[in-house]
Amino acid sequence: MANRAWYLAVPSFLLSLVASSEASASYVGDRFFPSTLATVVPTPADFVNFPQLTQLPDNTSREIDFPFSYSKLITPDWSVSFTANYRMIDKGSTRAGFDDFVLGTQYELYSSAEHEFVLSAGGTLALGGTGSSDIGANSFSTLTPTVYMGKGFGDLSDSMAWLRPVNVTATLGVALPTESTTVTGTTRVDNPNILQWGFALEYSLLTNSYPADKGDAHRFAEGLVPLVEFAMQTPLGGPSAGETTGTINPGVIWVGEYSQLGVEAIIPINESSGRDIGVRAQLHFYLGNIFSNVIGKPIFD
Repeated sequence: MANRAWYLAVPSFLLSLVASSEASASYVGDRFFPSTLATVVPTPADFVNFPQLTQLPDNTSREIDFPFSYSKLITPDWSVSFTANYRMIDKGSTRAGFDDFVLGTQYELYSSAEHEFVLSAGGTLALGGTGSSDIGANSFSTLTPTVYMGKGFGDLSDSMAWLRPVNVTATLGVALPTESTTVTGTTRVDNPNILQWGFALEYSLLTNSYPADKGDAHRFAEGLVPLVEFAMQTPLGGPSAGETTGTINPGVIWVGEYSQLGVEAIIPINESSGRDIGVRAQLHFYLGNIFSNVIGKPIFD
């Protein structure tokens, strides 16, 4: 019973956590990294995601999530964020409510404009007890320290010019629950530490625009970015240690001056990750472009 309970709980919990932890988009040299939908880009920024739609692949129930995220730059290299996720779960009857609230932070450790490379560190804290028990929100908190990396290939030689539009971003973190086990009635559920890893492959069809009335400092990207994201989780302990679950997420992002719109399929990699195909859609606003002199700039320059 304990093994079965863990098997059922982990995919939904982890997919929800991944879905609620987006970062925003920014330039590194001449390379623009758009906000990805299933993984996290390595560039701190001011942004807001209005409630997006995430329908997860069927497992033992049908679930639809509506996460809302807001991120604020404290300095040009450091941001903090907040995510609230409203979940609807259908197990014959529908239950709905907010999941545990998630706090996040991200700090840019290093960037190279010449090589279009960026490295950041940070993570999230899911606050146990802040969500609705009707949807099975956790009574314990989960801290997930994470490192983030991004690389554009605009520095390649002319002989490999066809690869210059490619972006690669990656994340690596460990989810650390504050309780190793929880008990509901007669059911015992293991809460092991879980390796969370993922990456995104993008082909950027973006062009840069330079508004005459704002100057080069306010350039923006526009166009399409086809991409595929891989969001994976591997328990480091418990009865399913080493058994990876996750999703492959092909889709496309449209990028404009003030916002971007993205949509992806959610394809489970195995039966433990879900059945059928889900979908995720995102409407993302760049506050740095919309309110560049007010709330869209760092608190401390």
